[in-house]
Amino acid sequence: MKNLLYSLLSVLLFVLPVYLFAQPRWVMTPPSDPSYTMCEISCVSDGNKIYGEAFIPKAPGRHPAVILSHGYSGTHHGFYPMVDTLAKLGYVCYCYDFAGGSPYSQSEGRTEDMSIFTERQNLMDVLDMVRGWDCVDPDHVFLLGESQGGCVSAITAPKVADKIKAILLTFPALCIPDDGFAQYPTLASVPDTVTIMGMRIGRAYYEKFYDNYDIYQDIAGYPGDVLIVHGTDDGLVKPEYSAKASNIYDHCELHLIFKAGHGFWKPEDRALYHQYVLDFLGRHLSE
Repeated sequence: MKNLLYSLLSVLLFVLPVYLFAQPRWVMTPPSDPSYTMCEISCVSDGNKIYGEAFIPKAPGRHPAVILSHGYSGTHHGFYPMVDTLAKLGYVCYCYDFAGGSPYSQSEGRTEDMSIFTERQNLMDVLDMVRGWDCVDPDHVFLLGESQGGCVSAITAPKVADKIKAILLTFPALCIPDDGFAQYPTLASVPDTVTIMGMRIGRAYYEKFYDNYDIYQDIAGYPGDVLIVHGTDDGLVKPEYSAKASNIYDHCELHLIFKAGHGFWKPEDRALYHQYVLDFLGRHLSE
């Protein structure tokens, strides 16, 4: 009974934040400050219009940039506290919605067509756009992703290693292939569509995993610096997945937040997470 209650609580703690961050746009107002400007900027990725918001410091010159990728069924809204802090410190921030990444996404695309691989293409196209902006220092562009967005950032990094400075992975959902295999042992058992945590996804989400896919082999090719932050009590993505990744990367800094769950919803956990991000970014600005 205790294990059942713990499992139900873990699911609730994940679904509630997803619900809050996946609401229509009017629920959450973009942050604002005299030190930066917010612009709605879109690009096209694999035929879909990708909606995003850029927070650009008003100070002249080129600035370091952080591209922020949301998790499963999330949207760019979830990064508003982070981008407000970073933009005030002089970072160009771009948060966006994956194509088909959420029922409430402002980007085009069907949730049934979405996978970590379609999202990887989205991120690669977003990266090319951001690096081309006059306000961005192309030698100091960082990828930051949370949960599934962290997984996507990790599998994207080896393909764009010459275009980015470092990656920051927050409770990265490297468990996604294993979770798929646990639910559907064979490709033949994968349904055409299924509703997971309130979002309808399709066969495309899983099918590439059955082609001898190894996610750790996929991420291992990234030679740059990596920050991973994970909670020890994460019931959705076990911290062991991040521990294994930290041993695969050549240059990885792993921080475990004691008693923190998936999402870092306690204020003290989120504050510590933000501090790890700021410290990591700051150390890389002088390089």
